[in-house]
Amino acid sequence: MNDIPSTPTGASRRTFLHQAAGVVLAPPLLTAMPAFAQDAGLIAAARKEGKGSLYAVTDPTIIQALVARFKEKYGIEIEVTRLISGALGQRLTAEHDSGSPVADVVMDTDKLLQETLAARRYYVPITEIPGHQTYPDSAKTATSIIVSHIPYSLVWNTSLIKETPKGWEDLIDPKNKGRVLFIDPRVGGSPALWHVLMRETYGDAFLRTLGQNGQAAPSAVPGLQRIAAGAQAIYAPGVHQVVVGLVAKNAPVGESFPQPTVSSDTCLSVMAKAPRPAIARLLSAFILSVEGQAILNKDGFSPIRGVPGTMALPKMTTPDFRTSKDKIPGLVSLLGLT
Repeated sequence: MNDIPSTPTGASRRTFLHQAAGVVLAPPLLTAMPAFAQDAGLIAAARKEGKGSLYAVTDPTIIQALVARFKEKYGIEIEVTRLISGALGQRLTAEHDSGSPVADVVMDTDKLLQETLAARRYYVPITEIPGHQTYPDSAKTATSIIVSHIPYSLVWNTSLIKETPKGWEDLIDPKNKGRVLFIDPRVGGSPALWHVLMRETYGDAFLRTLGQNGQAAPSAVPGLQRIAAGAQAIYAPGVHQVVVGLVAKNAPVGESFPQPTVSSDTCLSVMAKAPRPAIARLLSAFILSVEGQAILNKDGFSPIRGVPGTMALPKMTTPDFRTSKDKIPGLVSLLGLT
């Protein structure tokens, strides 16, 4: 993949990001995409239900733009609760066990958690979600639909690192000792998968040196904010959507997509006991639509083709997510975390 240039001089932000990712725009196929959420009966029923609730791990700037457009279009407000995957599972379980569900729709990246909650019948079948038919089978399970692909990236502060990093190995380069920030594998889910991939690709020594070179961050958003602020110089694994927001604010950050990499796929599910079932379906249909995808995946990666402003995916690999949880203690030990 092409490395990101240090500055987007002479190019628009979007052109810069496309060049940086080393990818091209997906071909326009909008004529093949239906308008999912135009069921008058569903809209009327949703408006009678009041305010909806969305639990999401998605970057708050992006998700707020999404629900703001939904409110503008349908006159329905959505309260967003942002949680990391572990806290999300605990919250949903507590609500279910107490008989007081709050969430209507869930957007999460932890595939193992999704499987666990699906087995407990927390989610409706995707056949009940308007617009699911347009998504490829590879983006669907019985109860969830991938609404964003988020290939992990390498991110650095261009004021602190002048030479473009060549790959993941820069994280263990002696010149970067004390300047590295990496996500804590105990977060679980896709972040743990990235550490598993690094171990499988480069061996135990890579993680030992990574732990010696840097510090662990609790999640991507504060980690990348620290990079943008210059508190640390280089970070992995980066979340492209968060980087897009930082670049929009003229933060001195560079990004590339070394190979191999993994994708933190955001999956949408509708709660089986959603307090507002019509809002749940209308909101989900909007997120699945071309309009919703263009907001959610602006300058990013949609699972469907033809979404304006999105890019083609880099090549990725996926370690077995079902065994990743069992590997976390070994990862923590190699990194020297306490």
